[in-house]
Amino acid sequence: MGAAAIGMTTGPAAVTPVDPMDSVRLPPLREELHLLPAPPAVDGSPCWTIHDPVRNRYFRIGHGAFEVIARWHHGSPRAIAATVAAETVLQPEAEDVVTLYKFLAANNLTQGADVDFLAKQTAARRTSWWMWLLHNYLFFRIPLVRPDAFLDATVRYVAPFYSRGWLWTVIGAGVLGLILAMRQWDSFAHTFLHFFTLEGMALYGLTLLVTKTLHELGHAYTAKRFGCRVPTMGAAFLVMWPVLYTDTSDAWRLVSRRARLHIAAAGMLTELALAAFATLAWSFLPDGPLRSAAFLVATVSWVTTLTINLSPFMRFDGYYLLADALDVPNLQDRAFALARWRLREWLFGLGEEVPERFDPWMHRVLLAYAFATWVYRLVLFIGIALLVYHFFIKVLGIVLFAVEVGWFILRPLCNEVAAWWERRGSLRPNRNLLMTLGGLTALVWLAFVPVTGTIAVPSVWRAEGFSTLFAPAPSRIVEVLVQPGQRVAAGDLLFRLEAPELTSRLQQSELRIALAQDRIDRMLAARDGLDRVRVMEEDLAAGLADRQGLLDSLARLEIRAPIAGKVVDVADSLRPGRWVGPSLALGQIVADGGGELVGYVAENDLIRVAVGAGAVFHADDPLRPRMEARVTAVDRVSVKGLDIPALASTHGGPIAVESQAGPSMGRTNAEAARANLKPMEAVYRVTLAPLDRTQAGPAHQMRGVARVDGEARSLADRFWRTALAVLIRETGF
Repeated sequence: MGAAAIGMTTGPAAVTPVDPMDSVRLPPLREELHLLPAPPAVDGSPCWTIHDPVRNRYFRIGHGAFEVIARWHHGSPRAIAATVAAETVLQPEAEDVVTLYKFLAANNLTQGADVDFLAKQTAARRTSWWMWLLHNYLFFRIPLVRPDAFLDATVRYVAPFYSRGWLWTVIGAGVLGLILAMRQWDSFAHTFLHFFTLEGMALYGLTLLVTKTLHELGHAYTAKRFGCRVPTMGAAFLVMWPVLYTDTSDAWRLVSRRARLHIAAAGMLTELALAAFATLAWSFLPDGPLRSAAFLVATVSWVTTLTINLSPFMRFDGYYLLADALDVPNLQDRAFALARWRLREWLFGLGEEVPERFDPWMHRVLLAYAFATWVYRLVLFIGIALLVYHFFIKVLGIVLFAVEVGWFILRPLCNEVAAWWERRGSLRPNRNLLMTLGGLTALVWLAFVPVTGTIAVPSVWRAEGFSTLFAPAPSRIVEVLVQPGQRVAAGDLLFRLEAPELTSRLQQSELRIALAQDRIDRMLAARDGLDRVRVMEEDLAAGLADRQGLLDSLARLEIRAPIAGKVVDVADSLRPGRWVGPSLALGQIVADGGGELVGYVAENDLIRVAVGAGAVFHADDPLRPRMEARVTAVDRVSVKGLDIPALASTHGGPIAVESQAGPSMGRTNAEAARANLKPMEAVYRVTLAPLDRTQAGPAHQMRGVARVDGEARSLADRFWRTALAVLIRETGF
């Protein structure tokens, strides 16, 4: 307020200020304001609502404020307070009247022009161009129609939709639709959405538009039935995402809380009714775009609508439903103020007065709501930040990501920390403060003191050498010369197979060779047709090469050990007379020795891993004891594809990969599979050797984590390096 408003002398001779409580004349209230009855407070005291018709805003006041406003014509705060005390049971102070005046003036509900106050308001509203752009980018509304006259003219036509008969019709349609859909559940659950053509996309957009328009008309007509104005309907943009809206703020004039609940729930109830009829229509429509549209309305549309609109954590339908159900206007502001007070008391034990007193159960509900809303918004805003980062071009995406995180997450945190700093003079030694300081000290120590000296390396323990045995061609087992667990030397005969087809082809090849040789001999003896001898000799050479290939194939039917080691995984069903193919493993030979550990380290930790560093391997199998090892090799070039599928996320491993199916380009199936397992982040191969070389290697590879000793780093240092690496990577254009 300016000097004139508080009754101080402003001239050069001003020495002693006049008591404002005796001299100030409060400006009168604006004449166009409406004072409407409101629902009683929780304690049963009467309440009123001030309606500002110019801005279409509503302000709820209690019994004490009403009594003060009723005697506003007395002019001065002290006179008003004295009159209220004399004529009612209330005992307000002059300071209470001044507080109410500040509230009324701040919301421009008084007459007169307090120049200083208006200047402060104007300065507070004046923002820079980038702040204006920020606000309008995050949220803005575009009023499209003023539907009040149309609603007045047509409200009588929608009266049947509010009857009990219509309610039973909707319930009947929904039940019948569910019964018919359940009888065709597989077909219903796998309905193909015919939205991939131009016609289908147009129908999809039209379906969403009609559904959401009916949702908003549900709010509008219900408000109109209760006598409320609906000044505007239009589109709101939340981070550039369009949603329809209906201005039903006139519902605050209603005394009936039940009426306000009906208005807030009308949109969702409208979509549920549409879903009931769409479910029924799905059973009778032919397969095509119309059936897809019915399926969309019956499932996806109303589920997503309820998920978003029924959530009380944003200012959508669910928020107003909860506010009216609890009878707590300005629910979020009041709950947040209570939660901030509770948080400050937990942390610092300031002993401040609670900002607003509620019943114990309501106190707990509001605290739970506030903390849940903060968590929900943290997750939501981080998700939106990531969405805008990936949705827009790279430079703009980075800027918008920073804006989202800074405005919605960091700004409220900084404001709260600033509020703590303002109260530093009120801090007194107490248990809460000591516990907070102790916890903060511990967090700082954990963040900046190097305490993490090990690097987790996803690894597998496997034999140093192993070989899987396969039949070279479709063949029949003649003899099995090995048993599971038997140790063999390189070259030992393990299986003897036979292939009747190869034997038959060999016999035919030998007959062709003999025939060709006989023809050549006769031509040479008769000295007739010597010009064809060279052709016959080429045929003979081809026959000899074919026979040699068949002999080599027959020789490979004797399966011998390629390496020395122990034979494992020989199936009991491998008996003489059984046919086997090239894809069936006959067994596996595991080389002798303690095996090796092979894993992959992330790029951030690569510099911390050195050859010769100690490590401890912890297998995923909890029954296996841990195993000490030492790093023997570290690759300095990142791998293009994982050669150990067991560590890939697609096989249940810890390393995130993207599977890239493509042509093998002459590679074996195993090589193609490894090349297709491309890590999402750069990883580097690390090889370790067990220290106990006397133990036998595993018969099968065993997945686990090798914790390698490395340079100790603090959590803050690791976070800084990671953030810097991401920043450098993402800003590289």
